Order: sequence, then structure tokens, then C-alpha cells
Amino acid sequence: MKLFLIGCIIGIGKVLPGISGSILAIRLGIYEKVMNAILHFSKKPKENLLFLSVLGSGFIFSTIFGSKVLLQLFLKYGTILKILFVLFIITGIPELIKKSNSLKITILAFLFTSILFFLPQGNVPIQPIISYFFMGLIESFSTIVPGISGTAIFLSLGWYEEILTLFSEIYLFQIAKIVPFLLGIGIGGFLLLKLMDFLFSKYSEYMYSAILGFLVSSLFFLF
Repeated sequence: MKLFLIGCIIGIGKVLPGISGSILAIRLGIYEKVMNAILHFSKKPKENLLFLSVLGSGFIFSTIFGSKVLLQLFLKYGTILKILFVLFIITGIPELIKKSNSLKITILAFLFTSILFFLPQGNVPIQPIISYFFMGLIESFSTIVPGISGTAIFLSLGWYEEILTLFSEIYLFQIAKIVPFLLGIGIGGFLLLKLMDFLFSKYSEYMYSAILGFLVSSLFFLF
């Protein structure tokens, strides 16, 4: 049940504007465990399958549920929800500071993430298949890279409403939309997980320095 609830919390982070699901995963201490379970699935297949299934069920449930109900709650009680998330995430900052070692990388990561929040909002036409494939790539990027807000990117492209509709109606399995979207997630996710696994294994302290910058930036611009 605990793992399912963790999946729900991470799913909420994917729906509510300005909140990063991957930052929540780091705060909850399962980010690297999820990467290892996916990339090294064959080492402990039964254990990894159970772990990913329960976590994924919570994530999918809250994503679909959140697209309809949580978003409405956010519109009414947005400030209160943001404060709760900020307090929850801030309590994990001391641990990140202990794991990081480069102020320069933290500042650069902060500046890079900050740019996303100042992207002008446009309205890029949605093209069949291609657009949904890129939505999948963006979704995988914002899910795997801590602190990157997919919401900010989707808003700047004018695709935010479409991605919410896609999540809330995913059970309808609209082939022309969901297949290219899942392909984008699969291809982008696999490549990014490989990259993140390599970076964490070789440059762990630098990675946590960057994550610290991503996190502070997301908190700074949350309001």
C-alpha cells in the first residue's frame, strides 16, 4: 500500500502545474531504485516486476484521476497545495546538499531550469502522429530528468490541454494518439535512463548538484 501511495504522489506531480514528479521521487527516496529496476530488470525479475507494477499502478491511477479531479482542486486551493508540496520538498534539501559538491553546477542547473518558466506561450499546431510522438519524448524527458517541468514546456507549445485530455482519456486507447505517444515515451525513456544511469554511476555528486539547482528553481517559480 505504501508503494502504491508513493506512485500516486509522483503521479500528482505529473499533473499539477509547476511540480516535478521526478523531484518527488527523489524526495521519497525511490528515484535511483526505479532506474535500477528498469535497467537491470533481469537481475531480479520477480522483485522488480512487483515493485514497478505497484508503483506504476499508483502513478497511472493518480494521473488519470488527477487530470479530472485534482486539477479542479488545484484551481480552487492551488496556493494551499503548493505550500504543502514546497514544505514537503524543502525538508529533503539538506540531504541533497550532503550529496552534492559543485555550487557552479547547481547555479547553472538553476538558470537552465528557470529559462523554461519564461518560455513564451504559443500554439504549435498538433500534427497527427508526429506531435504525439514529441509529446511522448517531452513526457519522458520531464519524468526522468529531475526538476524539469513538462507542464512548462507543454504550456509554451500550447499542448497542455491536449496532454491533459490524453491522460484523462487514456483508457479509450485512441490508436492514432496513444501509440505514437507511447513510442515517444519508450524510446526517449530508454535512452535517457541509460544516460542517467551512466551519469549517476560516474558523476553522482555532480548529478546531485544539478538536481539541487533544478529543485530550487522549481520551488522559486512555483508561485
